[in-house]
Amino acid sequence: MVTPPRSLAPAPSVSLLVVLALAPLWLLGILGRGLWTPDEPREADIAWRMSLQDDRALPHLAGVPFLEKPPLSYWMSAATLTLFGNSAAAARAPNLLYAVIAALSVAALALAMQAEVAAAVIAAVVAMSALTAFRVSVWLAPDACLLAGSALALLGAWRGYTAAPGGAKAGGYALMHLGAAVGFMAKSAPGWLVPALALLALIFWERRWQELRRWELYAGFLLQALIIGPWLLAVARQPHATETLSALFWHNLVGRFTRVAAPAALDYTSGHHNSPGKYLRELPLYLLPWTLLVAAALVRAWRHTHRVTPAGAAWRFALCASVPFLVLLSFAATARDVYAAPALLGFGLLVGLWAHDARSSASRIDWLAVRGSGWLVALIAWALAGALGVFAAAGAVPWAESAVAALAVVGSVHGALLLAARAGRTDDVQQSLGWIYSGYAAALCVAAIVVLPVIDRWQDLPGLAWRIHADTAHERLALLDPDETTIAMLDFRLQTPFTILTTADAGGAGSAAAARGAATPAAESSKQQLVADWFRDEGPAARVLVLLPGHAPGNVTLWLGRFLRRASADDDGVAAALIANGTAVLVQRYELPQGRRYALLGPPP
Repeated sequence: MVTPPRSLAPAPSVSLLVVLALAPLWLLGILGRGLWTPDEPREADIAWRMSLQDDRALPHLAGVPFLEKPPLSYWMSAATLTLFGNSAAAARAPNLLYAVIAALSVAALALAMQAEVAAAVIAAVVAMSALTAFRVSVWLAPDACLLAGSALALLGAWRGYTAAPGGAKAGGYALMHLGAAVGFMAKSAPGWLVPALALLALIFWERRWQELRRWELYAGFLLQALIIGPWLLAVARQPHATETLSALFWHNLVGRFTRVAAPAALDYTSGHHNSPGKYLRELPLYLLPWTLLVAAALVRAWRHTHRVTPAGAAWRFALCASVPFLVLLSFAATARDVYAAPALLGFGLLVGLWAHDARSSASRIDWLAVRGSGWLVALIAWALAGALGVFAAAGAVPWAESAVAALAVVGSVHGALLLAARAGRTDDVQQSLGWIYSGYAAALCVAAIVVLPVIDRWQDLPGLAWRIHADTAHERLALLDPDETTIAMLDFRLQTPFTILTTADAGGAGSAAAARGAATPAAESSKQQLVADWFRDEGPAARVLVLLPGHAPGNVTLWLGRFLRRASADDDGVAAALIANGTAVLVQRYELPQGRRYALLGPPP
């Protein structure tokens, strides 16, 4: 099967429409907020450390090698931090590039499948504004770079698969290898898995076994070797290279699918547990607000995938780009929603093909999906308006500001839905979807302008870290079993000196309990002994910082507490136990509203 190729890049009109449609969401999500947990404080510290390193082969967290990911996304963020200063916006600036590459690659893929301009725009917008894909694209983490590499690789896989033998096929597959190398350098093996599973599944489905014997498919491995090889050689020259490579490519890959013999710090099966069918059960949430569109596209795909035509192959590839990767993830020992983001590219492409096919033959199911998507967007708008009302009632934002924003959120969505209904009366599916997305984007942006500064105050870890840094400037600070966020916030731009006290080093039952996060008597005894030994060795100037369980109260939780029962934040966990048994005394307490709580402990008199 050979289809006439289109231009490698989307038509200028498609590129412009895609960027204009998604830019407001990207700019607010990427540049308009601070560093939020989970993950972003850690990623910012690693990127900041990378900007200071002479040897950049390995990322470092607070000066210690961080062996979970290859360094590409950290190199990129380090460069923007150097250019624009040490801010959250500067660290996330490369996400704009990743998002543009991913969106335009999906649009180009739809065009290469002979979809029209409007359908290509819809494919890109659905793929990149679906809840989980949007979260990944604006979050400071290697997943955003992986998403871009995966989209580029899928575009190359399709162009190589459908091109005539020779230069065109080799060029398509070279693009696939380039995208796979980018994905690998961002997040290791998933960069290979997404395009490889899609291509192999399509070859198996169409029984085109001869494709596996074509030289064009393998020539691009030279490109991967040129990109990945120098980094691997640099890692091989590092001290403890064997242990480093084992952590990167054994514990961090195989160890996410099954339990392997590993230190507690490298045991990835102890958190984010998976369960059978988890990703399929949660998929409707990942796809919001476009879940019903994907369902309608799957119904139409059932008919098209049985056709032995280029159009049928496009539908089959869209399914192969999404379903096999989700199935593979279902066998992993660990699970997080962001892991599924590359699969949403295929679902977005599926909706684009559906929009192209339904433009002149929309069925009752198709229109139900379009109207249902409008209702979902309306529900989201009312939920946002309700959240703004709660913020105002709790005193987190002024009433006038909240009321204006809530009216704008609801009004923009319902106005867009009226225009979508008018387009529906002329059977224009694509225009109707365009209005629905416009209302959704407007509602999110208006709500974000009001809400993001409030959440920034809840997540003001730099301010919290500065207070701790100042209070312990002349003390000997230790962190008791700290998480990566605690380590990162004290290191980022401050380089606060500290020692880590971890029960994982104490061995025995305490070590096993610490790996599981359990609070057993043996674990408590181990922590008590560690703290007592620290105070004894370091004297009156010794301090221990402990992360307290739960979140601190704030305006919003206190207001909601009038109507809802919530878990108490009075339990100070291990800190309370250390104070109660006389091992330590409370020196200072730190809290962020609706955010983290810490206790600074000192030795007893």
